[in-house]
Amino acid sequence: MCKYASRCSLCNRTLEVQAQQQDMNIVKLKISSDCLNLEPLVNRTICLDAIYEVIAPKERSLLYELLKHCHQQIESCTAYDIIKDSIGQNLGRYYELV
Repeated sequence: MCKYASRCSLCNRTLEVQAQQQDMNIVKLKISSDCLNLEPLVNRTICLDAIYEVIAPKERSLLYELLKHCHQQIESCTAYDIIKDSIGQNLGRYYELV
């Protein structure tokens, strides 16, 4: 498992992502933040297709859809980019080790 942290440019709150690659595609994410907009996703396990999330445009991303349902200012927030970057970094690390 890898941990990534960054600050959101909208609210200046820290967003931490724990990512664990299950296999070549599936990544398990756990998000931590004190941002009220992300509260529905905090401390929940989210399983996504890592490769799809890294290459898919934002409009087709399942992660973006999840964020859009709970965050009212997602267009201005950098949470999606932070989490997507974490998935990409974790995926790269997984393929380095394999």
